Parts: sequence; C-alpha cells; structure tokens
Amino acid sequence: MLTTKTVKRLFLIFIFFFLLWFAAMATDLLRLNDFEKPIFAHPTVTADDGGSGTYEGLGWRIELEGNFMPEEELPGVTQFEFYLFDDMVHAGIRD
Repeated sequence: MLTTKTVKRLFLIFIFFFLLWFAAMATDLLRLNDFEKPIFAHPTVTADDGGSGTYEGLGWRIELEGNFMPEEELPGVTQFEFYLFDDMVHAGIRD
C-alpha cells in the first residue's frame, strides 16, 4: 500500500516533469510566433535550405518553411503550423 508521503512525492515529481514539458513546448511556440526556429523540437525531415521541414518535440510537431540560405534577404521562418498531439493549434505566416 502506498503511503500518503509516497503519493505526495509521486505527485510532485509528476508536476515537476509536466512543468518542464510545458515550458519546452511553450518556448518553441513563442519562438515560432517571433518567426524563429524552435529550440526543443528536433528536425526529422528537412529540406536542403537548412531549416524548412518537420520538427518534433515530445507531443508536439511543427511544420515550417523559411528562408535559411545566407543569400536570403529576409532570413528566418516564413510560415509555420504548430500541432499538439496531432491537432493543429496555431499557424502563422510572415508578410
């Protein structure tokens, strides 16, 4: 039988890891809103331009397109779609 103390510890550990996960997901989303590449999601499928493609985090996925070649006039992310557990929750296009 689990004691009350053990249940509290397990709950605090769960909350700690949830907050870490949420902070990583929110950081990537905030960076995308500023049209910058994500930090915590890693690229799984990328194009030859150095950054466009699919990025995956733990429970989120990002489809992004951008100007990542050195000769581009406006470098960075130009369009993105943010998916949380395979549901699109946010998208953006830079004008």
